[in-house]
Amino acid sequence: KSVKIYIHEVVLSYSRKKYWNYSLSITSEDIIRAICLGINYFNGVPLELVIDNPKQMIITHRKDGVVRYNDDFLRFCGLYGIEPSPCRNYRARTKGKVERPFYYIQEHLLRGLELNEISEFDNKLNEFMEGYNLRLHSSLKESPDNRFEKESPNLREIPVVEPQILHKRETRKVTNDGYVSFDGSFYPVPMKRCLSELWVESFLGRIIKIYEPSGELISSFWINPFDKGIRPVHPEHKIINEVYAAKKREIKNALVTRFITLFGSVGEGYIAGLREATGANTYWHLSQILACCEVYTTEVISEVLKECIKVGAYHKNSVLRLLKPYSLKAIPSCLPFSHHGLHVEGVSRPLAFYAGIKEVCHE
Repeated sequence: KSVKIYIHEVVLSYSRKKYWNYSLSITSEDIIRAICLGINYFNGVPLELVIDNPKQMIITHRKDGVVRYNDDFLRFCGLYGIEPSPCRNYRARTKGKVERPFYYIQEHLLRGLELNEISEFDNKLNEFMEGYNLRLHSSLKESPDNRFEKESPNLREIPVVEPQILHKRETRKVTNDGYVSFDGSFYPVPMKRCLSELWVESFLGRIIKIYEPSGELISSFWINPFDKGIRPVHPEHKIINEVYAAKKREIKNALVTRFITLFGSVGEGYIAGLREATGANTYWHLSQILACCEVYTTEVISEVLKECIKVGAYHKNSVLRLLKPYSLKAIPSCLPFSHHGLHVEGVSRPLAFYAGIKEVCHE
């Protein structure tokens, strides 16, 4: 599949030092963020910003020179103290300053470039940018990095701006299974945040960042431009599932171990036939047969299991039917009556037990 990317370029007028970045969307937020990243790269703020007239920054640019700016872009310029200077429509001299630099990256990097995944483009673009700023400029006969040493003192200090003021963050409620929904996809967050509200921020349309209400970054994810509706495996779910699976295996192994301990080789033979006959229900049948040990002796049940193996009857109902003719195990006698009533210390079998064995009791 093909995906469209948008290249952003910020270039200083004197040194020609350049900063490139890219996004997978082209909103006003993406352009503002790209310029902010360029300012951070230069470690200084210029006095003026020459721009074209994209709708993300300029709403109207009349012939008489009156300009109506996008509110978000105007807020950014005010916070950083930058004077925006949109080029006059259809004036090649100023528009060329904005459009011409993209021809260089198109011819020297993008043409014929092959990538296995979009994240590789970060390294390619950074290597290209560093190489450009180090090479000798054909017109200036000096590298942009060398000229930048003279230009950098003229850049103003970067002001401290709260990120929430400059970059839009949306609130999202965490689902009860620990996911945040954004643009049709789901992203896992710590389970302790279930049903709480978090901040979600899109970074250049290619990374989603999730923040605590306090502003602390919780996690970030690359946005897949090809697939919508993705739902990666929650890391905490994976741990819980592994613990639960281990517990189930432990319970099953305990049933098998107890069965073989009580009935020896007869039990092993019966389990082998039971597995073949009942599959995944093997352990349920074992638990039902083991419950009979409360009312029948081990010797009696062992004889019944031998009979079941002989006739190939591998089912708990077969065991229960064959046990009916046998006498029940003796129940421990109770202590004598006292003036306080019946002492029950010697009774170890709860009454609820009889509800589960009514099928095997004599009338």
